Amino acid sequence: VAPVFVLLEYVTLKKMREIVGWPDGGGDGIFSPGGAISNMYAMLLARFKVFPEVKEKGMSSVPRLAAFTSEHGHFSIKKGAAALGIGTESVICIKADQTGKMIPADLERKIIEAKQMGFVPFFVSATAGTTVYGAFDPLIAVSDICKKYNIWMHVDGAWGGSLLMSRRHRWKLDGVDRANSV
Repeated sequence: VAPVFVLLEYVTLKKMREIVGWPDGGGDGIFSPGGAISNMYAMLLARFKVFPEVKEKGMSSVPRLAAFTSEHGHFSIKKGAAALGIGTESVICIKADQTGKMIPADLERKIIEAKQMGFVPFFVSATAGTTVYGAFDPLIAVSDICKKYNIWMHVDGAWGGSLLMSRRHRWKLDGVDRANSV
């Protein structure tokens, strides 16, 4: 039965990438048991993209990395940083506005500060539906900043990503197609 499940996974993930808005459903994907492990996989991919040598040489071969997420982002970002050897102190929390959305100007300011302190910013996790407020970070603005500084953009859609299927509420995820991972 394995070939049937492999084919089903391929077709389903391609359709999901099309729904995200990636051209022709391009990219790759994997089923995972939940949002926490999905966020860690995204961080793993981002680290490998910037420093592929970490696979063979380990964390001692790379400079001190910095990851960014909203102060209302999911705890799994710090948990993933701990598991991957990046360290929880390397996860920098970005201020949120009164509605719980990440403030892009604070993101850019903290990226610049991290670089000045010798960190290599490599990962930003934006949230599509925070667990506290249900807030959707401004994905287009976050994407512009990530592109400017050549940083991997991840969208944690564990809570609100399903709105991609809604004609009425899909707009809340405008810019998700610009992410490196969802």
